[in-house]
Amino acid sequence: MFSSILALLLAYLIGAVSPSVIYSRSRSQDVRDNDFAGTSGMMRQFGVTVGVVIMLLDIAKGALATFVAGQISSEMLWFAPSAATLGHCYPVWHGFKGGQGIAPACGALTVCSSLIGLTTMALGAFFVALHRVFKLKRLVRLGGVPFSAVLTLGIVAVLISRLEGTTALNGFLLMLAVLLVRGAQVLLTSKPGS
Repeated sequence: MFSSILALLLAYLIGAVSPSVIYSRSRSQDVRDNDFAGTSGMMRQFGVTVGVVIMLLDIAKGALATFVAGQISSEMLWFAPSAATLGHCYPVWHGFKGGQGIAPACGALTVCSSLIGLTTMALGAFFVALHRVFKLKRLVRLGGVPFSAVLTLGIVAVLISRLEGTTALNGFLLMLAVLLVRGAQVLLTSKPGS
């Protein structure tokens, strides 16, 4: 029991380190003053190169958090992504104001199952591209990332249930709940600074 709690706590604390906040503060700004922390906000404020680096760091952070948790308690491997994602969305180190959680979730899932993680990233990129190419925002009333997340995560849930079993699916659904709560919160609030 203690090892399970410790594993999830460490996954949360690692997930709560925000490269976007650290970088923006090093530039005498805080990304959250005008946007949300994470890849999209960093791309808008600091350019594509910085945004891509932040995305890769967030993916690595999710992977590291899940790896560490899995080493402490293998039973918590599929639940660590939810803790890491919760840390990213509501980071204790940064006033509980974080990003939307997609990148660390992808990294975390890759540690649980490389097939599931890589499939999640590939489908996510595909659906974002599809959204942009066919200009679907007017039709579906969602931006590219939320549109992609809904489709991708639905497909991934089916894959996990078929390939990984009930425990993995339960862990994934818990992570999905964190993403949905944060996504709803983002959709219902205005962008910081507006």
